[in-house]
Amino acid sequence: MGVIVSQRTVDTGDYRLAADIFTPAYAARPIVLCCLPGGGMSRRYWDLPVPDDESYSFALWMVHRGITVIAIDHIGTGESPLPDGRAPLLGEAIAANDTAFRLLCKEISETGIGGGPIPNPLRVGVGHSMGALLTIRQQAVHQTHDGLALDGFSMAGLPAVLAPEILDTIGDEPPSDELLAELTLHMFGSPYPMIGMVDDHTQEPADPVRQALTQAGTRLLGAGGLLSLLPGNVADDAARVRVPVLLLNGVHDRLIGENSVDPAQFGASARFDAHLLPDAGHNHNVAPSRELFWAKVLHWAGELRRCRA
Repeated sequence: MGVIVSQRTVDTGDYRLAADIFTPAYAARPIVLCCLPGGGMSRRYWDLPVPDDESYSFALWMVHRGITVIAIDHIGTGESPLPDGRAPLLGEAIAANDTAFRLLCKEISETGIGGGPIPNPLRVGVGHSMGALLTIRQQAVHQTHDGLALDGFSMAGLPAVLAPEILDTIGDEPPSDELLAELTLHMFGSPYPMIGMVDDHTQEPADPVRQALTQAGTRLLGAGGLLSLLPGNVADDAARVRVPVLLLNGVHDRLIGENSVDPAQFGASARFDAHLLPDAGHNHNVAPSRELFWAKVLHWAGELRRCRA
């Protein structure tokens, strides 16, 4: 199946976001996957640049099966320019993602991007790690999507890596965006620190897959990264999600460990499915079981579309 790849800079009003759109040249199915990368990763995570090997590209695998994929860079990361002046609050960054996905999905539905229009597609928010956390909050606040496919995610956070004063300041209540911005500077020294990729120890330093992950690295959206580390991070938002949710975690994910998500945390969702991926760490798109991950997302999204029809 032919593939049309379009690169865009989407003007959301206050910010500009870089986006890639992968569209089947023909026989497109009415499903659009709206993908957010994790902390320290750019949108390239969804189409990893491994030389002469596209078997690590989530986006191309999906497009060859008729599915349209959008991947965007968070404000100030990847090829999305750093904002002038004050760094955006986390809610502003999430609102920009919502606007970008809505504008691109509208264009896909009404006129098409490269290929023909895809009327009324099922919109699925796909988020990895911090991207999953931001996808949940985006859905709770903006109701962007018809379903959420989340991977490499837990609400347990990583409190052991946080300074005691950060935990004491936050207490038991979710931090406001303003407090989160202050604590981000305390934690990282910058709203956009460089942290390096999460290493699953699955590749040697010279391995082309590891090099591709390194090339996909970028600045961290600091407020999102810090929120990911907090215990209970988006529990209140998850409780407000009403659309179906699919959760996929790797059995060897050292960031998640035994911290699986309880279905009760998504108690309002229309449907909740969860699976553990064998031979997978945190970066599922490079795992030996990556095609199982992709196939589960594809099958689940197809089921949602058939139910909606």
